[in-house]
Amino acid sequence: MTRLPANAAEVIDRARPLTFRLDGRLLQAFAGDTVGSAMAAGGVTITGRSFKYHRPRGLFCMTGACANCLVTVDGVPNVRACLEPVRDRMDVRRQNAWPSADFDVLRIFDWCSFALPAGFYYKAFHRPRFVWPLVEPVIRRVAGLGRVPRDVPASHGEKIHLHPDVLVVGGGRSGLQAAIAAARTRKRTVLLEARPHLGGRLRTTNPAAVMALEREAREAGVDLRLSTFAFGVFEDLLVAAAAPDQLLRIRPVELVVATGVMDQPAVFPDNDLPGIMLAEGVDRLVRLYGVLPGRRVVVASYGEQGDRTASLLREAGAEVTVIHPPADSVQRAIGGRRIQGVVANDRTLPCDLLVIGGITAPVTGLLAQAGPGATAIGSVAAEPPASRGWEFRAEPGKQFTCLCMDVTVKEMKQAIDEGFDSIELLKRYTTLSMGPCQGKACLRASIQVTARLTEKSVQETGTTTARPPFAPVALGILAAGHLVPRKETAIHDRHVEAGAEFMWAGDWRRPHHYQDPKLECQAVHERVALIDVSSLGKFRIQGPDAVTFLERLYPSKIADLKVGRIRYGAMLNDQGVILDDGTICRLGDREFFVTTTTGGTAGMEQWIKWWLADWGLDVQVMNVSGGYAAINLAGPRSRDAMQRLAAFDVSATALPYLSSARGELAGVPVLVLRIGFVGELSYEIHAPSAYGVHLWDQLMEAGHDLGIAAFGLEAQRILRLEKQHLIVGQDTDALSTPYAAGLPWMVKLDKPDFLGRRSLVDLQEHGPLERLVGFTVERGQPPPEGAAVVEADRPVGRVCSSRWSDVQHAGVGMAWVPSGWAEDGRPLEIVYDGHRATARIVLKPFYDPEGKRLRS
Repeated sequence: MTRLPANAAEVIDRARPLTFRLDGRLLQAFAGDTVGSAMAAGGVTITGRSFKYHRPRGLFCMTGACANCLVTVDGVPNVRACLEPVRDRMDVRRQNAWPSADFDVLRIFDWCSFALPAGFYYKAFHRPRFVWPLVEPVIRRVAGLGRVPRDVPASHGEKIHLHPDVLVVGGGRSGLQAAIAAARTRKRTVLLEARPHLGGRLRTTNPAAVMALEREAREAGVDLRLSTFAFGVFEDLLVAAAAPDQLLRIRPVELVVATGVMDQPAVFPDNDLPGIMLAEGVDRLVRLYGVLPGRRVVVASYGEQGDRTASLLREAGAEVTVIHPPADSVQRAIGGRRIQGVVANDRTLPCDLLVIGGITAPVTGLLAQAGPGATAIGSVAAEPPASRGWEFRAEPGKQFTCLCMDVTVKEMKQAIDEGFDSIELLKRYTTLSMGPCQGKACLRASIQVTARLTEKSVQETGTTTARPPFAPVALGILAAGHLVPRKETAIHDRHVEAGAEFMWAGDWRRPHHYQDPKLECQAVHERVALIDVSSLGKFRIQGPDAVTFLERLYPSKIADLKVGRIRYGAMLNDQGVILDDGTICRLGDREFFVTTTTGGTAGMEQWIKWWLADWGLDVQVMNVSGGYAAINLAGPRSRDAMQRLAAFDVSATALPYLSSARGELAGVPVLVLRIGFVGELSYEIHAPSAYGVHLWDQLMEAGHDLGIAAFGLEAQRILRLEKQHLIVGQDTDALSTPYAAGLPWMVKLDKPDFLGRRSLVDLQEHGPLERLVGFTVERGQPPPEGAAVVEADRPVGRVCSSRWSDVQHAGVGMAWVPSGWAEDGRPLEIVYDGHRATARIVLKPFYDPEGKRLRS
């Protein structure tokens, strides 16, 4: 490893050598190096391969703006090598190449680029029809950048909320001066700098000035946050920023943007070769890391920045040739794996480094998102510095306008010829500026090329809309500090003691199974079993207008529901779509007990109270979900177990199906609902949560000689599917109405009004387009949930639930199909993972279709 002599600006510690692995071989580095600078010092020219054509790419900007140096670090893909600090013994791998970045077989896509025009995925490989299924897996495999790791270590990021008086984004000269001035007026001031060091461009030219400004900022009390980039500005001046393992949500009184300007590339044939760099990237390598990226250099100086970089390279010992466009325009670059020369004004200039300097664009992404709520200072607010300009020519070879997405001038011209002549349309059709750089490193060139091709001015061409995130953010950072509520029922410890395997059900941890779910189903069908359903939503609704309120909330009739009786119902939205379902039990003339699904409790509470406030009725609504434990006791012997503990009559005559009773069970005050979600005689028992464990224990003891067993959610789902009882959210979606879901009997259009009535009147007249139906599989295992129902190989429906049923000795399920198909016995063809299954529609419940067992 060779380095330049030490200088005052460098950030590396030469007394602390480090080693890391790059594609399996050891590289040397110093503390303070980035992966990119260490690769340059170690003579590594190719940092990766390009997105579409797999062309070799090298270090380009050294600021994190482009996608040239994306690597995989310790299994994490798409890390910017130019910004990632070197850690001892870290493992770095170049990506988007096979078998290696130095020799990439997939470079064949570059040579076959004639077959990959803009929008090729809409045009190519679709005729004959059998070709696309063969080609699609190949495209999916080679597309994209990096590979998602299979084993990702758990992330424990922190979410931080800040409320400063002043937030300054950008730690260059202007940003530091603004932060110091604000802090000295006793304003709480936070400064964000995306890089590990303050100073911006000033750090490479006057490090002493940077150190002085940093010292002043700390003395003034500025909260300096390095390696922290703001990636979005949202409503009410909410600024989102990301730091290592931190997500910052900042709400400042005043937002100051000092993000400066960014170097931009020129467009000419083969302008993406390794060894072509922007001036600021060269400055940073030489001054901050002591690395000379080339010995024989051509500097295309479009402005003062290019001239300064040329002087810096000469001082570092390089042989430098300076050309000044447009007088000496770059016609094309020469080389393969690295640049070997430049053609300018028909002269060939040998070189191993081409520097593009003097073309800049203000970094206005955050300003565009913030609108008038932000103040711009420094070079981002100033007029762009004068540059000598550039223009592209019709030369042979690929001229890249967007390095991230491999978009060329030829592809842009082709897209414009096809009618995509607006910059916004052009962006979407060609994927221009949609890559990791989000336009930071290519938008200026792209706009100028678009203006030239459309024969418009740059002002008429305009720019694309700036949207967050302004820079790529790891999903783990976005999830930082996101606490997932974990709810456990009052009986949870008993399930743990019984060896239950748990699963998430909304916010709740519920038993998935205790033993083989088939044995649990057998216990329900043949003996007696119990399940903890305490997670159900439970509401007490009472008041003089309670009946009117419920009549409006539900499409079913409530006024004729007798005291002590129960009715199944679903809540609908204004479009008649099913939001949730459950039971309504009438406890008194003006009092009701309403249940909702486990996952819908919070949403339904908001829904109910929203309409209560809107209608202004005299009704009291109380969410008692946490106050009551609930146990469902089911099976043909469940009445025997109940009779041993109940201080009230639980016979079929005294407590028939869809009726309720209040009394004492095992010495505990309970409300018992005779309902049957699992298809057998069953009792849903609600008791104060404090008695949940006692009641569970007593029921287990009372049913011991009856062969009682606990069953979990998996068995419950098999049992409910045998009865074709739907689960809202699994068997329904954002368009499912009662008519489509096979529940027309619950809709009473003779009621004057209820939520969704108007939409259902229209739907009754025209009929639903789809129907939810049951099906049985003639042979083999049932298709997985999500499998496609097809006709002539075209998807026409989908499987939403499926399980194997031992009592049916077949796979059973529910699926959405065209409404005209809802006929008993109609065959279905279901396709999944390359397999085909034949099924038949069954409109009635598979098990006990007449309901004699649950009514017994």
